[in-house]
Amino acid sequence: MNQIGFVKEVKGDKASVMFKRLSECGDKCSTCSCHCEAPPITLDMSNPVDAKAGDTVEVVMKDSIFLKFTFFAYIIPLILMLLGIAIGYLTTHNELTSVLLGLTFLAISYVILRFINNNHKKESFHMVRIISAEELARFGL
Repeated sequence: MNQIGFVKEVKGDKASVMFKRLSECGDKCSTCSCHCEAPPITLDMSNPVDAKAGDTVEVVMKDSIFLKFTFFAYIIPLILMLLGIAIGYLTTHNELTSVLLGLTFLAISYVILRFINNNHKKESFHMVRIISAEELARFGL
């Protein structure tokens, strides 16, 4: 998965790179009736290409890592929530208790995901090159 980002600042061998998030309607927000605004995301990463603040860079993430993050973000919370509901219902036979235990397990899954995300996010993205102004103009960016 390749993304184009904008270097906001550089500190030592690390760079803060800002990425435009795609909204629900992709690049067609002006014609969409949702009027959604997707705020940009900023990531700190190593700077092996010696990019400076204001440069536009190409950042790569392996597809396997992207799929792993997607699995963790959607499937793990679902599994833990259903597990909490099942444990709650099998132990108490009370639907309210089982729903509350399911929501508790769901909250625990998000804490676990936050820990996993903080440990792996920085090593998942790799800056591969600085994109020239001519190349940006050619792509209409």
